[in-house]
Amino acid sequence: MINRSQRFARRAVKVEHAQSMIMQHVQQMDSEHVSIDSCLHRRISEPLFSKECMPHFRRSGLDGYAVLSEEASFATPQNPTRLKVVDEVPAGSISSKQVVPGTAIRVMTGSAIPEGSNAVVMFEQTEEIQEDGQVFIHVKHKVAYGQNIAGVGDEITTGQLLMGVGTRIGPGQIALLASLGFDKVPVVRRPVVGILTTGNELIAAGEPLLPGKIRNSNAYMLAAQVEQYGGLAVKYGTVPDDMDEVARTIRTAIEECDILLVSGGVSVGDYDVMADFFSTMKGNGMELLFNKIAMRPGSPTSAAIINKKLLFGLSGNPGACFVGFELLVRPVLLTMQGTVDPFNQASKAVMADDFGKGCPHDRYIRGHMTYSNQQMSVSVLNKNSSSMLVSIQHANCLILIPSGSKGIAAGQQAEVIPLPYEITLYGK
Repeated sequence: MINRSQRFARRAVKVEHAQSMIMQHVQQMDSEHVSIDSCLHRRISEPLFSKECMPHFRRSGLDGYAVLSEEASFATPQNPTRLKVVDEVPAGSISSKQVVPGTAIRVMTGSAIPEGSNAVVMFEQTEEIQEDGQVFIHVKHKVAYGQNIAGVGDEITTGQLLMGVGTRIGPGQIALLASLGFDKVPVVRRPVVGILTTGNELIAAGEPLLPGKIRNSNAYMLAAQVEQYGGLAVKYGTVPDDMDEVARTIRTAIEECDILLVSGGVSVGDYDVMADFFSTMKGNGMELLFNKIAMRPGSPTSAAIINKKLLFGLSGNPGACFVGFELLVRPVLLTMQGTVDPFNQASKAVMADDFGKGCPHDRYIRGHMTYSNQQMSVSVLNKNSSSMLVSIQHANCLILIPSGSKGIAAGQQAEVIPLPYEITLYGK
């Protein structure tokens, strides 16, 4: 028999304490090698060092002529240096001739610098002249030693560290890896994150609405958040408010996933079955970490360990579910993929409007940051209650309103936690 009065006897922990307890149970995923074509947004699992230098030959930085710099070190439009063009080198080719005094070789961007040359002068600084079938150039500007030449290893040296563990692979990383011959890339395996929702009232996104029913937004939102932070989301559907069926589904899902997220049923209502589930966790590989956090929204947010895997009980209210994920699940996913500092670095912004509502717990309010006149400001988004979701789409930060009888006034500085969305820029 479940003692439902236990739902009201929970001990609230601070957000920082909840995060600390969770992080003690996080381990990095193992490694796998994937094609460079499929590694975008993955994270490097081992330090990568260059096995070769770049460039591996002296390379022209532009279209022009390979010359001896000392022959044109004092060239001017009025007193140009005259040189005979003895060869042409397209990119991908090597000249069989050598630059000697009085000669030049035509080169293209990226082509190999001929032997003997120590500078490249761009086409625009020369004048081409043909005499008796022979091409000459007049160099009209002085030429410096090494001008427009990339030397061997100028960009990357052999053995140089390219990227460390946890580096997120973007287009720039892919370009670098491809140029250095990495067709397979060692990456951290994506954490498999199970998503389960509870509630008799929930229906799928495509189903018609009926009295008393609501469409299940949290399952889709959580899957998107998981994928956004590199995880692999696996949906386990929706179970009704039945304790036995919830427990049975959790036991199945936790065996197949690295983490399990359950949305709904964590509060103190008569049908909040997840609250009952957490209250009965004793032994057999199960450990309750916490079942209440001193924060708004989402104070009933809970976490536990089952067979050394994390189970999160997130609020069924979309706003609270979103915040709970960002504060607690996000750092876990990033750490599992090798990120050294997985917590969003809080910054300061000036409040654009009042938030006068006090609270005994810290509040995390959805906000929108803008940058204007060299100052970061933040606005509280409308429709910000825990049950409302429409403002999530516009949120690019969470505003921390410290606990107390007062809120925070316009013009005061507030602590903000950035979210992975673009900050709107106005002005300069």
